[in-house]
Amino acid sequence: MNELKREVTGRNMGIELLRIVSMLMVVLLHMLMPILSRTRTGGGVFELTWLLECACYCAVNCYGLISGYVGAGDRVSIGRAAGLWLQVEFYSLGLALVELAVNHGVSKDPILWSIFPITSGRYWYMTAYFGLMLLMPLLEAGVRSLSEGKLGALAFGVLILSASVTLYAPYSDMNIGTVSGIGAGYNVIWLALLYIVGGFLRRSGFVKRVKKRYAAALYLISLTLTWLGVTRGDWRYASYTSPTVLLEGVALTMIFAGLDIKGKIIKRAVGILAPAALGVYLVHINHWLYEALIGRFTLSFPKLGGPVCVLLVILTGGAVYLACTAVELLRLRLFKLLRVKELTDAIDGLTKKFRGGVL
Repeated sequence: MNELKREVTGRNMGIELLRIVSMLMVVLLHMLMPILSRTRTGGGVFELTWLLECACYCAVNCYGLISGYVGAGDRVSIGRAAGLWLQVEFYSLGLALVELAVNHGVSKDPILWSIFPITSGRYWYMTAYFGLMLLMPLLEAGVRSLSEGKLGALAFGVLILSASVTLYAPYSDMNIGTVSGIGAGYNVIWLALLYIVGGFLRRSGFVKRVKKRYAAALYLISLTLTWLGVTRGDWRYASYTSPTVLLEGVALTMIFAGLDIKGKIIKRAVGILAPAALGVYLVHINHWLYEALIGRFTLSFPKLGGPVCVLLVILTGGAVYLACTAVELLRLRLFKLLRVKELTDAIDGLTKKFRGGVL
């Protein structure tokens, strides 16, 4: 496990912990999907499950904010992109082949789609993230070169755009989200805007200046507004681009970035779980595993009442998270044995020589 611990050495441990918490939130969102699609409006089950949904909705935004906060643009390289692509391909094609072996009647078309998981959109976030990787060096250069005031104005502009998309789109003849390119947030443009906001949080020093209790209050107020809107039939707030969901993510980023984690056990746990977080996403949301197994776990929970249903969703989601983490740790060990890191480093070396020769 030493190589896993080295991956988070020198990083903000609070941010690494946020990666773990955010991925657990993503799992919970997917565990809730079958329940929310079948739960009628009104009643304890509806309100409590949507409360958990709204509490977790900012998870994807947190990942975009984290990229900007840690300055991920500095680490973008062809070798790193190749390593990330191999990780996605491992699960996309590997699980598709397992599905083909188990279910002989399945169409072979998904196998073809799984060979190109990024371009086929098998994992929407990874498709958008690869697009973001092309922009990260430019975004990072902008974050570092702009004055704090101008960067703050850009971050505030993202919030205004978010509010405009949410509040005024239903009343306009032309959908503002479509025109602006951010849609519902499932694209590279929204991730790029989140990068800018995350970069502003890093540059501005808000994390040090704003007390955690105020950031926690911002999260709770934003969560309450999101939940009240949804439970009263205003579904505009159930979106990544919703201003309240955006502020939830900003608040959590500020809280976790300012944490001072000292316990050796917690640091060791973060060192193991944080590098495996992406693998959790790639395993549990695989269409075959989700439809055949994971998506069925929660179907009977609403019959037990709201509080029990929410508790079981959290416990089941935690179990799924740990199981997927175990799979990802095995994948990391396999890639180490296959010396994939040496391969991606060699790719970086070749690209550097090529750039040097061209320039």
